[in-house]
Amino acid sequence: MNTFSSWLTVLMLAIFTTMVAMAADFPPDARFMPLIVGIPGIALCLLQLALDALRAGRFATYRFRTAPKAGKPADLASDLPEFGPHTVSSELRMWIYFLAFIAAVLGFGFYVAVPIMLVTFLRREAKASWRLTLVLGGGATAVLYLMFSVLFHIRLHPGFITPAVTRGLGF
Repeated sequence: MNTFSSWLTVLMLAIFTTMVAMAADFPPDARFMPLIVGIPGIALCLLQLALDALRAGRFATYRFRTAPKAGKPADLASDLPEFGPHTVSSELRMWIYFLAFIAAVLGFGFYVAVPIMLVTFLRREAKASWRLTLVLGGGATAVLYLMFSVLFHIRLHPGFITPAVTRGLGF
């Protein structure tokens, strides 16, 4: 059993259980969100603990042994550490995407920023096809709209620029 993972799961289970127990004393409108987050969190923590217990029991009797190497591997990238000078450019690129997404949400709102940033990231970084990126961008925006606007009646940030542009265009 991976002790760090299991202890972290137990800690999260305690947090979610405390959150749900405290929410029971809240007024009906205030307890909705802690219960929506806490109950699935408790279920997922219990599932993770069960999977950890099964995995620990199965590997207690079986030891995995690696096969001897037949020669030098062609790719020496596996010998590099996970983080280091060789990952700086990709880390900077991810920070740029993250900050650009925040700026796009603030400027143009969620419904404009999500499809544009998702399509851009999938096309440039994942090298996905245009068809897949457009379908996923539109699908993510539809799910975002249906979940927050239609189902939960939560108004997402419209952005600072988009409302001014739509008012200027007469919409």
